[in-house]
Amino acid sequence: MGQTALALSFAGRTGGDSYRVLAATNDTVVFTNGEVAGTIQAGQYLKFLLEGPVEFQASQPIQVAQFANGFNFDNITGDPCEILLTPAGHYLQTNTVFTLPNDGITGDFPENYLNIIVPQSALTNTWVDGSTVDATNFVPIGTSGYYGAQITVTNSGVHTVASSQPVGVQVYGFIYTDAYGYFGGLVK
Repeated sequence: MGQTALALSFAGRTGGDSYRVLAATNDTVVFTNGEVAGTIQAGQYLKFLLEGPVEFQASQPIQVAQFANGFNFDNITGDPCEILLTPAGHYLQTNTVFTLPNDGITGDFPENYLNIIVPQSALTNTWVDGSTVDATNFVPIGTSGYYGAQITVTNSGVHTVASSQPVGVQVYGFIYTDAYGYFGGLVK
């Protein structure tokens, strides 16, 4: 848990993603993209449907869950999935992640995605599998000083995401009746 969490929308989805922000303590004031969203008590949560980059901030520690909505929501391939967002400041400089295959046996995911979140100072020093991520792929996330990029990965297996600064990585994929997603790495 932390007081700031950052998110990009799930690639290819329309109409926004669902979020829940859970409070750890009483009288937690929650902000989304700089606007007061509400005050909640310990164990309570706020629900949102938001599109695009999102900056969650709070006066006390929060846990943010991001949900991809299912096929019936936007008529786009994919089932629901959930990713618990790691607080900004708890990222790793190098993340080793695994994307699911398209082999008809252990998975049918022709495309997988990486949402990469880095501080502005790392825009030109972030790599996926040794190749530099083009700085033009990054968009600002609120006024956080962080930027995010969505990368499509067509080859399954192990991937390394590294940066000159700690980098947040979401890994996910969608097919007609299935989806998966997880956050790539974190430190205490």
